[in-house]
Amino acid sequence: MININIKGLLVDADFLMNYTSHNLSGEEAMFLLQISYLTNQGEIPFSTEDFKDKLNLPEDHIFSKLENLINKDIIEVLPDSKINFIVFNNKDDYYTLRELLKLVERVTGKILTSKEMDIVSSWFDKKYTKKEIDEALTISRNLNYVNGILNNRVSNDIQKESGSSLGYDWFNK
Repeated sequence: MININIKGLLVDADFLMNYTSHNLSGEEAMFLLQISYLTNQGEIPFSTEDFKDKLNLPEDHIFSKLENLINKDIIEVLPDSKINFIVFNNKDDYYTLRELLKLVERVTGKILTSKEMDIVSSWFDKKYTKKEIDEALTISRNLNYVNGILNNRVSNDIQKESGSSLGYDWFNK
């Protein structure tokens, strides 16, 4: 994760470049960054008066925007009025590219070729979780086999839609 630090505003570069992948509009992403800054990344409790003054927005607009972020599972308001930024806290679920490459070299016991690095990089790009990668690496040390395991996982959404464990709607295709 690369962060950009501008006078106390700590921004995850991946979020900054890919906020739409979190189902956020530009306006919502900017508001999220503003409240992150005003609460010192969730360290300072939420204050309606403080937000109204600093953002120059009416109270109902602030609550409306907060409610949108809560409904999209981007933030949550904790009992002590602090904001938990869920979208920024999922980094523990994913390997960085460097961590992933080191892990695979350690598991396979060899230095990766450029083709193998491309395969491992694709796992990072496809955002496979640590759990998925670890499970696949416990099954095999062969990268092509592990790649097949990861790429052929059937998501539960596809299973529910088609009713097939293979993700294929046999009657409508």
